[in-house]
Amino acid sequence: MAQQKIQLRKIRDFGENFSDTFQFIRQEFKPLLTSFTLICGIFILANAILTGIFQKQALSILDDMVKGVFYERTVPFTPTYFVLIGVSIMSLSVMRTVVSVYMKYYDENGTSPTVQEVWKGFAKYFLMIFLFSIPRYVLIIVGFVFCIAPGVYLLVVLMPYSFILTNENESFGESFRRCFDLVKENFWMSLAIYLIAFLIFSISSSLIGFTVSAIAGLASYFTTKELSSTLAIVTSILSVVQYFFYIIFFVSAGLHYYNLVETRDGTGLARRLENLGSNINPNTNIEEEY
Repeated sequence: MAQQKIQLRKIRDFGENFSDTFQFIRQEFKPLLTSFTLICGIFILANAILTGIFQKQALSILDDMVKGVFYERTVPFTPTYFVLIGVSIMSLSVMRTVVSVYMKYYDENGTSPTVQEVWKGFAKYFLMIFLFSIPRYVLIIVGFVFCIAPGVYLLVVLMPYSFILTNENESFGESFRRCFDLVKENFWMSLAIYLIAFLIFSISSSLIGFTVSAIAGLASYFTTKELSSTLAIVTSILSVVQYFFYIIFFVSAGLHYYNLVETRDGTGLARRLENLGSNINPNTNIEEEY
């Protein structure tokens, strides 16, 4: 019997968010991972290469220490460092866009979208999401610099922006206002969900990432005898693994967005009421029991 599709637009409590997160990922694993890899892969690879290059430059002092050479060095804020920051921000925007578009089409059609559909949506929304992310990062950084609490508040409030841009087609100003409208009465629950989702993502990616990177690092060290090269390879592999595990965090954030929208607007309930009496049957894959 075919598995029942997950209803994205519904009210969820704290526990339901995470149970539905893993159910959605398990159910959509192959099509979601395929779209994520094909569209995000080049950005993840570029980020990993730049991370390795920067770590090699920054940690080359370790090679000199092994050789007995000691002299003062400054932190290498080279062009590679600033390019790495830019590529990292772009990579996160790419991943946000892919997951947001995937869940949007899944919600609208009730089926897994194809890579072509996700790519079409990605091409439409990526630039808006990337441009929105720049002032978002600036505001959050300023909030953390002047006082940690405003930074945490803005980090939580502005989290759903990519889902708002893809699902509601709002302007920058309206999307900014919409973030505050959705989260203002659900701040603490939102903070708890994002925090636990981040911890799950961090622990999962670290356990697997460290295992894989440790094996590659040992092989590199015995080959090159350079600590900087070994650590550069380790951090590069960790960054790749980490980015793929971001799917857990973004799916959880997406489900919470649909929860916030349903709590405030009741769009999912209105849609189900409209389908009553029509030929649309959301449970066609469920066998009737008598």
